[in-house]
Amino acid sequence: MTTLASLNATAAKHDPASVFACPLAIVDEILLTRGEKIATLERWRSGILQQLAAADDGMRTVGMSVRHADTLADIELALCTLKETSSTPS
Repeated sequence: MTTLASLNATAAKHDPASVFACPLAIVDEILLTRGEKIATLERWRSGILQQLAAADDGMRTVGMSVRHADTLADIELALCTLKETSSTPS
């Protein structure tokens, strides 16, 4: 018997890091539209940038900047993949 995957779309869209192992996993998620994927990736990026700004304001984020940099790079790769897919003629 085939089991359909389930996705808490609300959690995925508002806190993608809690649902997806990495930004590239969003690209292959069949239960989100292309627009939802892009918005989710942009929200993830925005959250990271806010955390980095908080670090500049004196909040402790020991070791976070390297992880954030890697995640931001993965987000950009995922966004590029989605945008290339949409502009590729069929």
